Amino acid sequence: MITLAEVLALPAMAAASPLLRSDVPGTWQRPVRWVHSSEVLTIAPLLRGGELLLSGGEALLALPVEEQEDYVASLAARHIAALALQTAGQAALLSENLIAAANRNKLPLIELRSVAPFVDIAEAVNRLVVNEQAAAHLVVDDVSRQIARQITDKGPHLPTILELLAGTLKAEVALVAPDGSLLGRAGEVDTEGGYRAEAGIVVGGQLAAQLSLHSPDEDPLLLDLAADRLAGILALALAQAFRPTPAQVAEARLLEAVIEGRDADVVRQLWLQAGLQPGLTAVMAVFRTTGRDANFPAVERALRLRGVQVKSHLWDGERAVLLALPHQGARAARDVLIRGAGTALAGSDTYAAFGPSVADSSRTHDSYVEAQEVLRLGVPAAGEVLDAMDFLGRRILAAVPEPAFLNSYVESALGEVMDWDRKHGTTLLATLLCWLDSGCNTTASAVSLNIERQTMHKRLSKILVLLGCDPRTSGRLFSIHIGAAAAVAAAPPGLRRETT
Repeated sequence: MITLAEVLALPAMAAASPLLRSDVPGTWQRPVRWVHSSEVLTIAPLLRGGELLLSGGEALLALPVEEQEDYVASLAARHIAALALQTAGQAALLSENLIAAANRNKLPLIELRSVAPFVDIAEAVNRLVVNEQAAAHLVVDDVSRQIARQITDKGPHLPTILELLAGTLKAEVALVAPDGSLLGRAGEVDTEGGYRAEAGIVVGGQLAAQLSLHSPDEDPLLLDLAADRLAGILALALAQAFRPTPAQVAEARLLEAVIEGRDADVVRQLWLQAGLQPGLTAVMAVFRTTGRDANFPAVERALRLRGVQVKSHLWDGERAVLLALPHQGARAARDVLIRGAGTALAGSDTYAAFGPSVADSSRTHDSYVEAQEVLRLGVPAAGEVLDAMDFLGRRILAAVPEPAFLNSYVESALGEVMDWDRKHGTTLLATLLCWLDSGCNTTASAVSLNIERQTMHKRLSKILVLLGCDPRTSGRLFSIHIGAAAAVAAAPPGLRRETT
């Protein structure tokens, strides 16, 4: 692949007088998959990893320090190659805090000290990337045709297919069953270094095997592309040998019925056929990945608490998971499951959302719908797990058919606070919402806002004066909380979070 060192050596990039401002190990060897230029501060969810992001810097450098650091963290979570900020002609320069945030998040930060057309840089780099990708596609196309010919002429003989892959890719190739047993291996790699690409092989909605490609040559482009493309054709090879058990078939039928919102009686019947007892509490979770596939065996191990039964199914590129747990202690068990999923996904390309628990199996679809809605609201980062219970207020607001209906209530409850923010450039409304979201915990709010506890007390005192009451004792806690959530959601992006 094209490395960051090669990109910085190109004449188009050299014209911008680039200067590396961060100190991240391995910066020069970082592969660049593509070049994007954008001033959008919420670009992170649209990136897939490996991008060199070019930015004029004006919008970013005008933000408060904390929001600049959040921006850097969001890009690092998407595993981009580097961020290049143009400071030529800018009044604001790269701050030490911004550079420290880049180092802390292991994101290479490049300062462009001269004005150079971003389109020239993107065109020069992307031309090289496309050429490299075309060459990799030719290799993968060739080995795909060889495997297809093998399956057609001589059948899906796995040892022969794996030898073909190992020889063409110059890599160690392994197929591992979901239970960890080795299905086949070919090629040998003497070193633990190099690069490893993995992809799940799915047959009939079930994870049949995990493909692993390991090469000492550290060529992520070829191995990633091969893992992406070959997982499908290897699924054909495994299809004849892989036969879902009756239990797996029942599990798939139940999950499909839940996802589709089938009739309650049908769901109850399939619930029993899948080996689940009546009277259990159900929770649905949805897992998505920005890469090829989640390391789902690790996630399942984290979800298998004592007494919790896990049923999963691959559906439309995402994994739907049904968790059936005893009714007694269901809330606490659900909290433990969410924390376990977060630990299992940390550092991965996968993110998830958990729906609310439902006591009747026929309503499991409701939990699935809410998990999906939370993913639409939350825009989570890779490795993040969202809890639908944290989004109840926003779901209520989204369900109001006429947004204008709330305006008079918001103004009546919070008008003085919003007027103060407008006149003085403060964000007391966001501070209020943070405090309410924390369960009115002043210490936790101060930590979340990264301010001193004494400062938080001063802000809270001012807020209570403007409200004319203490929400905790006035009987208006719910209405003020909903009003604050509605007002913050409708505010411009720069006013939605309190800053120091």
